[in-house]
Amino acid sequence: MPRCGPDRVPLGIGFGAERIGLLALRFPKAATAVLIALVAFIALSLPHVTFDEDIHRAFLSDSPLSQAQRTYAAEQDPPLSTVLVHVESPEPLTAQQMGTLRDLSLDFEFIEGVTAVASPFVLRWPPDRDAPSGTPVFGPEIGENFAQDLTAFRTLQTGLPTFVTSSATAVLLALSVDTNQTTVTQVVDQIAPRFDRLLQPALSARITGEDVISAEIVAGLKDSLISLNIWGVLAIALAACILLRDLRMVLLATAPAVAGAAGVLALSVWLGYPITVLSNVIPVLLLVLGVADGVHLAGHIKSGGTAREAVSAVGPACGLTALTTAVAFASITLSGNAQLFEFAILGAVGTLLSFVIVMVSFALLAKCLPLSNSPLPKSPALVARVLAGLGTARSDVTVALCFALLIGAAWGFSQTTAWFPLYQNLPDDSAMVQTNDRIAQDFGGVFQMIIETDGDWDRTHALVTELEGLTAAGTILSEVNIARWLGRPTLRPTSKDMAALPEALVGQLRATSGASRIFVSVPEPMRSPDTLAAFDKLYDTARASGAQRVLGLPTIMRREAVGLVSQLSMGLVAAALGATLLVALAFRSANLVPALIIPNTLPLILTGASLHLWAGQLTPTAVLALTIAFGIAIDDTVHFLSRYAAARNAGQSEREAVKSATRAAGQVMVVTTLLLTIGLSVTLLSEFTPIRLFGGMMIVTLWAALLVDLLLLPALLILKGSRHVSA
Repeated sequence: MPRCGPDRVPLGIGFGAERIGLLALRFPKAATAVLIALVAFIALSLPHVTFDEDIHRAFLSDSPLSQAQRTYAAEQDPPLSTVLVHVESPEPLTAQQMGTLRDLSLDFEFIEGVTAVASPFVLRWPPDRDAPSGTPVFGPEIGENFAQDLTAFRTLQTGLPTFVTSSATAVLLALSVDTNQTTVTQVVDQIAPRFDRLLQPALSARITGEDVISAEIVAGLKDSLISLNIWGVLAIALAACILLRDLRMVLLATAPAVAGAAGVLALSVWLGYPITVLSNVIPVLLLVLGVADGVHLAGHIKSGGTAREAVSAVGPACGLTALTTAVAFASITLSGNAQLFEFAILGAVGTLLSFVIVMVSFALLAKCLPLSNSPLPKSPALVARVLAGLGTARSDVTVALCFALLIGAAWGFSQTTAWFPLYQNLPDDSAMVQTNDRIAQDFGGVFQMIIETDGDWDRTHALVTELEGLTAAGTILSEVNIARWLGRPTLRPTSKDMAALPEALVGQLRATSGASRIFVSVPEPMRSPDTLAAFDKLYDTARASGAQRVLGLPTIMRREAVGLVSQLSMGLVAAALGATLLVALAFRSANLVPALIIPNTLPLILTGASLHLWAGQLTPTAVLALTIAFGIAIDDTVHFLSRYAAARNAGQSEREAVKSATRAAGQVMVVTTLLLTIGLSVTLLSEFTPIRLFGGMMIVTLWAALLVDLLLLPALLILKGSRHVSA
């Protein structure tokens, strides 16, 4: 590829995006009016930001399993959610305490929207002539021998849940909530005061359930969103003051970025997208990206240029980096998951919106805010020169070593296990994780695995028997258990038999299509390797024994989460190829592709391989971080190549052009990486593990990218020469 001519400068690499800033400089009054109106609109939209309260959306995709889960949910009329109350005592419960708990369970039934309360107090002896529906196990007065009554009920070997441990130290109350009438949060708010009023000091009660978990995540997200953005702004502003040593330059670099970050929150309102654990990090991410653009632009002014020159010379590279980041976000749409699709669209469109706000704001501020004459600190420039010098001293050796490192890291990355721990989505200070563990230990688990058969009685009977051999007693609910309770274990209950049972229970066990359902209480599948192995055994047994469908949140968590990792990995590949081709197109050089692939893939592979040391597992959050990190990591490459191409256009040799690019861009690359690190470091203080993981992986990737761009990229440019760059 011929070298760029002296009359050709890389102003076109941003595909004309810099013209937004130039227009603002040309028509400042109109641009100011539009910007003020947009900022006002953003400010008015922020109070209307919403948060995702549907835990299932984090897992569901367009797969047959997800479609089956949606069909099952749509068939539930009314839609029910289960709130679990786990009551514990250090000593076996007394008759008086059991009486208090029964009063509570009866009281709960009067809460609006509560359709039923499953507890030990709903247990009945098998029906007879005098009591067609069975006599209650617990009489009007609970005597001290209630434990013996429970033991006698268990000796019937029905397998039905008793909701009380054999040691009588824990009781489980399960409230069915009609979500058409009320919300789970409203029910929980009414449960707590009743416990405070009636429970004795010796007893403790904890509340959980699938939708209760969602509510706790949302409550934590609201606090996290506010704190992350406030601390992110403060951290970057303070760091910029220290690193840039010019308050006016700090204002130029940070004020536009703050407005851009706020814009993405308003965008979520305009698009109707709720904020999730993952999208919670987008404002902070765009904040630090906006600051990086601001530093590059202000740095050009600092070196003697004007606002127009900064926008003209640096704006195209900023525009191209916004496009590569948007491409990285957009690649996530390949996942087929609704929540991730919204994350991708919000990130992609938000990145472009933030770029527009940053460019216009910067242009207007730079026009009326002259910078001081104080120079930038020399240490970042020294770091850049030293690294580039090491890389170019023996270009062939540098390239060979990096290629070998790429192969080794790729092997290490391939050994990382796909994993999705739901409990890590809860705030660190949540007691719900321990509550779920206690329920799993005492009653099998918080989550319901739903197994559907075609209704054939013999097959259903055999399957229940097999499943009972794999799980603890009292964790399975099915028609087989009802048949045993009726005293006819080999015969399917008749419609008349089922009519004596609560309608909601019958509706759960028998589908309108005639299928039979088996409910198995299980812990979170990926709580540990042991729980995963136990779940897989249940799942494989059900499928091998002819189950038509295996549904429920635990199944979705186990099967779909791993599938999401695979789909997101394809998105990562698409992001890498898309961003690389976009940069090559911008520089009008197909030969540039090899020089881009290795420098921008190596940091990602190194970060992925490092998961063994500090995370141990490959989660959807980790793959998301790698995908977005690629779009950001290529930013330094773009700025370096932009300066390199300008130097080559001026007639410099490959080695001279590398030195010029290092002087012009290397210093700012080091400074922006420091600012990005400090800005993203606020995510490490989050109460949410996914947010900490996201931020940590971004930081590791950014530093790996900086080292590779200053060591390997100059070596590749010198080794391959002008064949690679044309603007």
